[in-house]
Amino acid sequence: MMFGPSRFVIGALALVATACSDNNNFAPFSFAAVRLVNDTDTPLVFGNSGVVDSTSARVSFGQSSPCVSVDVSNTRGLTVTNATTGERIAFAPSLNPGGNVIFVAFGDPAGNIRFATLNDHFLPATNDAGLRFFNGVVSGAGPVVMQRNGLAITPAVDFGTSSSFVSVPVDSAAITFADQFSIVLDAGRIAFPLGQNSTVVVGPPAPAATAPLRFFTVQGC
Repeated sequence: MMFGPSRFVIGALALVATACSDNNNFAPFSFAAVRLVNDTDTPLVFGNSGVVDSTSARVSFGQSSPCVSVDVSNTRGLTVTNATTGERIAFAPSLNPGGNVIFVAFGDPAGNIRFATLNDHFLPATNDAGLRFFNGVVSGAGPVVMQRNGLAITPAVDFGTSSSFVSVPVDSAAITFADQFSIVLDAGRIAFPLGQNSTVVVGPPAPAATAPLRFFTVQGC
């Protein structure tokens, strides 16, 4: 059986469109599935080859853009802009074909916005969820560990980096974060989605506040 060119193109586009629906997917051809999350108090605009989705027009703290498919050979089309001033923010990611990536925007000690690229490919154990965290706390006392019901489940993670994924049960559990001295953030009891990968992003206090630290959770594409 032979298919006309139009049917082939439609089928290829359908594959690209569904690239973000599977947490452990591999985007087809030379594409990667990406989304932007904001760990700063500067609202951001996330563009893809000049196209800005309504949800991407103002990504505030704790929010994320929708997933988009990007040609890895032409990542110059990805742009991040300050939604308040219109200023373009330096952003030059490197992507691999089939990538499933979260870009975390976070602030450095000088107040500049930086980006961390987190690979979201991980297969949790049967009946578990995948879990990791990103340390975006500028003024912390040092590396931070994530704890589940009082037990550390990650190594100590420095500012601007993330832990590796671990498999965790999906029942609700107490999630806390601690430096070498004490607990720096009590996130409360959280249950994570079965079979999905979640990233807890830990951020600095709100502007003009000294405590507590803030956090939010995001899933990959």
